[in-house]
Amino acid sequence: MARYVVNKGVGRSVEVKGLRAQYFIYAVVGVIAAFVIFFTLSFIIGQILAVIIAFICLVCNVSVCFYLNNRYGEKGLGRLYAKMLTPDRIASHKRIYKIPGFRDGD
Repeated sequence: MARYVVNKGVGRSVEVKGLRAQYFIYAVVGVIAAFVIFFTLSFIIGQILAVIIAFICLVCNVSVCFYLNNRYGEKGLGRLYAKMLTPDRIASHKRIYKIPGFRDGD
């Protein structure tokens, strides 16, 4: 039975085999999804082709998780997503005299 070392210090996030925090969870969800794909496809198209497709999905998922981990770091992907959701500018389409507190000519 293989033993995996989980490096966890006080105030630090979980790191397993180089994957940190949410990327480890993404990888686990991808493994579960690959099993679901395998069992679904094995009833439809046969086991050999289902194994190949599930293995390709599994390898792609794990490689994308490691790529995102190396590129964005522990919290960088969440920061990138938050930055994408913030607007570039704030626009007001009201006329200036309809803004409360504005007096024309005073």
